[in-house]
Amino acid sequence: MKILLINPPIPYKYRMFDYADEEGKKAISRRILVGPPLGLNDIAGMLREEDVIIIDQKTEMDQYPDYDPLEAAEEEIYAFQPDIVGITCLTAQYNYVRELLAVIRKINKNILTVVGGVYPTLCPQEFAGTGADILAIGIGKLSFSQIVQEYKEKGRDGDYSHIYGLALSKGNGFVFTKSLGEMSYQEFQEQCMLDDFLPNRDLTERYEYIFPFLNKKIQYLSTSHGCTHRCNFCTLWQLTDGRYFFRKVESMIRELKGMDQYPIIRFCDANTFGNVKEAQYLFERIIEEGLHRNHMYFADLRTDTVLKHPELIQLAAKAGLKVAVCGVEATDDEELERYEKKNNVETIKEAYKIMNEAGMFVNGNYIIRPDYTEKDFERVGRFIEDNPIFHAGLTILTPFPGTQQWEELKSQVVIHDLDYYNLTNAVLKTALPEKEFYHRLTELFKTSGRATGKFFSLYGKEEYKKFGLQVAGM
Repeated sequence: MKILLINPPIPYKYRMFDYADEEGKKAISRRILVGPPLGLNDIAGMLREEDVIIIDQKTEMDQYPDYDPLEAAEEEIYAFQPDIVGITCLTAQYNYVRELLAVIRKINKNILTVVGGVYPTLCPQEFAGTGADILAIGIGKLSFSQIVQEYKEKGRDGDYSHIYGLALSKGNGFVFTKSLGEMSYQEFQEQCMLDDFLPNRDLTERYEYIFPFLNKKIQYLSTSHGCTHRCNFCTLWQLTDGRYFFRKVESMIRELKGMDQYPIIRFCDANTFGNVKEAQYLFERIIEEGLHRNHMYFADLRTDTVLKHPELIQLAAKAGLKVAVCGVEATDDEELERYEKKNNVETIKEAYKIMNEAGMFVNGNYIIRPDYTEKDFERVGRFIEDNPIFHAGLTILTPFPGTQQWEELKSQVVIHDLDYYNLTNAVLKTALPEKEFYHRLTELFKTSGRATGKFFSLYGKEEYKKFGLQVAGM
């Protein structure tokens, strides 16, 4: 069976850049999003007996500005003649996916189209009438492989209703099969995690995933699904109905042993440290197997976990964890509470020190609210300067449809075009004049650059340069 899997492009709609001066653009450019479509690699890993192609149109667009994604997809479909086209879809990819589905329908109405990912999981009704035959709701590794099996046994119009976690096109809407949330924790762990089926990375090997500061190959690895917390802006925990699942450590070790060619391994899930006991075992095994010698690891990490388990942070650093990505979100306890973050500012400060002293590059991210006043921008700037880390990242509060935050703020939305829902645009009305809002945001990015210099002066440039780190001005 021929299966084409597509990672759509993310539109270049960055108003942040429209208002920034040259220095500001340089500072903003430290914001990096590079890596493979691991979810598609995972699905392909379940289908090794089939003829599968993955096209990563996001990376094609990043590397070739003249790339025409619809034209390229059309050419691929005519050449490959797939039986099934699977498409992953974030919120910002939705408009393009609609166009892509129309192109597929125009070429061959008999191609079975399956759309999965965050946006169809949160807003399945938005796909009514788009030409999508099936939506994968939640984690799709198992359900997609079952769709393929049903197709092989009974043809395109087989009965998919017995498969958990699907929305099946019918009339002007969808009929939903049993939710993955109806599975018990143990059933989900056993049937959906599928730890022994490793991703098929060969299908995206032709793309150059290079982390620019180090000029080294980066590759993703998943350590868990879901999250231990329920921040009201987040989409990820809804993929598992609020439950958290850690992968089998030995399956990750087996996967890592096949990744020698990648100097940088990004643990790409929301919370690698969500199960402290298993995380400890993972880093112990990495050291035992010598997998810390040739790899640098990146991982997301909550600051309250750092404060509660400093010994685990020391172990992780020893195992090669060099970049800790911390969604700290706010510099004010009241604001943290509004996000249901279950954390506080003093914890963030103390955790920064622990990670800095452990030799980690901390990448802390702050949410900038469109209703910020001058005093709010000044407060965030002071916090960044007073609490220096390797990189302070800044994103604009964006209520994503389907989240709790969307229900809270949807009446304030002024930009409804989902192309702009990429965390760099104020889709809500700004309290300051728009030009002033973006100007102050740009100044915060410059502050972030100065704080990086302060971080190096406190914790030593040489310690970091030996890893080949290249930072402007360092």
